Amino acid sequence: MDSRLRVFVVDDDPVLLEILDDLLAAEFERELFASGEACLARVAGCRPDIVVLDLTLPGIDGYEVCRRLKDDWETHDIPILFVSAKDDIETRLLCYEAGGDDFIQKPFEVDELLRKARVAARIITAKRALHEQAGYAQRTAMSAMVSMGELGVVLQFLSKSFACADAGELAEALVAAMEQYELNVAVQLRTSATVLSFSRNGRDVPLEASVLNHVRQSGRIFQFRSRCVFNYGDVTLLVNNMPLDDAERCGRIRDNGALLAEGAAARMRAIEAESLARYRRAALEEALPRVRETLDAVQSNYRRNSLELTQVMIEFQEALGKSFINLGLTETQEEQMTAMASAYMQRMVGSQDESLQTIGQLQELADGIERLLSR
Repeated sequence: MDSRLRVFVVDDDPVLLEILDDLLAAEFERELFASGEACLARVAGCRPDIVVLDLTLPGIDGYEVCRRLKDDWETHDIPILFVSAKDDIETRLLCYEAGGDDFIQKPFEVDELLRKARVAARIITAKRALHEQAGYAQRTAMSAMVSMGELGVVLQFLSKSFACADAGELAEALVAAMEQYELNVAVQLRTSATVLSFSRNGRDVPLEASVLNHVRQSGRIFQFRSRCVFNYGDVTLLVNNMPLDDAERCGRIRDNGALLAEGAAARMRAIEAESLARYRRAALEEALPRVRETLDAVQSNYRRNSLELTQVMIEFQEALGKSFINLGLTETQEEQMTAMASAYMQRMVGSQDESLQTIGQLQELADGIERLLSR
């Protein structure tokens, strides 16, 4: 494919057309026209890079051809090089007002024509490079804006997820976030107690649930045809309509889908922890009154047993003293028996004291639980 610039040469002099054609042949693609109408008709189907235009033409003149080209958005930036035998200030001003870019007087020097054509070519090349850079910058800016907007969906979901109290609310928030990317999705959230599958088709639709159960073992990120799966912790996110015709958008969806799924998994762990904490608190709140009742009962039993034991020890001492009269023991033997009885009674009193300490520790434990629940 020839990458040389295309030059339209417009002049009603066939000899001059042939000369211009030969001069430009080495560096440019040329098309020759004997009238302005023929040139404009061709421009409609094939856009030139440069136009070398005579002023005096049959039909519409060079000024009008130039004005029509400059008034058209598609051709307004084509350089126009006027060629004329006239070289007065009025002619040059009219060329300038018509929108011309340069002026060459007939008869012209070959070097002058080639030099001005080359200058026009360099200007065109520079403009194209600037357009490409501007286009790249615009595409980059647009891509950044799109990416920031899509990332905003992720941030918005993460913010909303903190208010989700259970798996059902989190699943609905995740589906709503993915729908902002114009995606059809299904999600499965798993807890220690339940497995929830959700999409806009409803909760726990049998076929969707079976598909989600199957793909949950397919790896962290897995794509097959137009479907893409994200598995993070206890979250499985299934996208059903990946835009395969837009590779860049597919890449952004994979990035943002992974962030959303990972964020949902983190929130699921927090919900599980919060649920477990609520369950434990409820269990403690339920158990605390029973613990108090049990402690009261133990203390009552302790006091009653202490009184009974004290009474038994008093009666034992009295019976032991009376028995000495009939046993015929010596004084030493009586003292030994009394000391032995006293030692055993002291041991029983010590055992009661240990039970009282245990009751005190249990009471402190119950008070600590109550203070914890009151926070």
